[in-house]
Amino acid sequence: MSSRKTIFSSLITAFTITALLSCKAFAGYATILIYHKFGEKNSPSTSVSIKDFKKQMAYLKNHRYKVVPLKTIVDYLYKKQPIPDKTVAITIDDGYRSTMKAFKILKKYGYPFTLFLYAEGIARFPAYLTKEELKEIAKYPKVTFGNHSYKHLRFAKMIKTMPLDKYVKMIEEDTLKAQKRIEKLTGQKPEIYAFPYGEYNRVYIKTLKKLGFKALFSQDDAAVSYLTSPFLIPRKPVVGSWSKMKRFKKMLKKEPLPVIKHTPPIGYINNNTINIEAVIENPEDYKNCQIYISEKGWTKAEKYKNRVKLTKPIKINRWKNRISVECYNKKTKRFANYIWMIIH
Repeated sequence: MSSRKTIFSSLITAFTITALLSCKAFAGYATILIYHKFGEKNSPSTSVSIKDFKKQMAYLKNHRYKVVPLKTIVDYLYKKQPIPDKTVAITIDDGYRSTMKAFKILKKYGYPFTLFLYAEGIARFPAYLTKEELKEIAKYPKVTFGNHSYKHLRFAKMIKTMPLDKYVKMIEEDTLKAQKRIEKLTGQKPEIYAFPYGEYNRVYIKTLKKLGFKALFSQDDAAVSYLTSPFLIPRKPVVGSWSKMKRFKKMLKKEPLPVIKHTPPIGYINNNTINIEAVIENPEDYKNCQIYISEKGWTKAEKYKNRVKLTKPIKINRWKNRISVECYNKKTKRFANYIWMIIH
């Protein structure tokens, strides 16, 4: 009897471990949407039409997506919990006055959202939200305000132009100045930060972490998985030609590729000839892998065991490139990708 109990116990343990691994392998993911302007025909590359925005918000409701505050997704990452399927968060960058058009629609659905504010512009420049409009938005219990810098400069690129200590000091001063102004205008002290232009480097990230931010957000067009770092969370831009419904639906269905590590690293690199390689979890699930580099376009990649890589080094010339590794998931029958940015 004792022997049978031992065997039964072993089977249960093995089943539990398998179930946990399966849960991790097939965990859900979150899609974080990023908007800028609404219904502004004079800014076609950064705006979404009101008609399309209404359709998108209705689509989320009708197809039972769970629209959650950003904090919920950040909590999943800190606790290393599986992310439920169909999780979505809505973010708006800069704080343009056309945000008020979107605000009415978001309130109608009762959706939570985050507004990352360009602190120098708000309540000061004509194109940005006024004090009265910010107060109106701040009364909405489901809004969160984030820091989007004070000056909204290309801070990531500026690491090449000054000594490191001066660079860090500049980031600190700009960020704290923005914190003070945003808190004064909204009553909230931001705990999250979105990189201007979605650009970042390792020193920039480290500096913001030291300032106490709980999460940092890019504009890398990828979904969020249990492997995502809270200090580099991707968001999917819904702007210009990317804001049409056909692409919006595809955006929601693209999974995160489970990349464990990659070469080159994020941010600043000092060599313009690079090898590109990513190590992925569950490699047996994926096929038809490709690698995208901003200035080069798509290139077929070699997949060997758990590695996806280019077959030979590639020379880059632009100061900034985004690298995307994309594969087809045979089990879910969806495409999956992972993106990071490098500065040369």
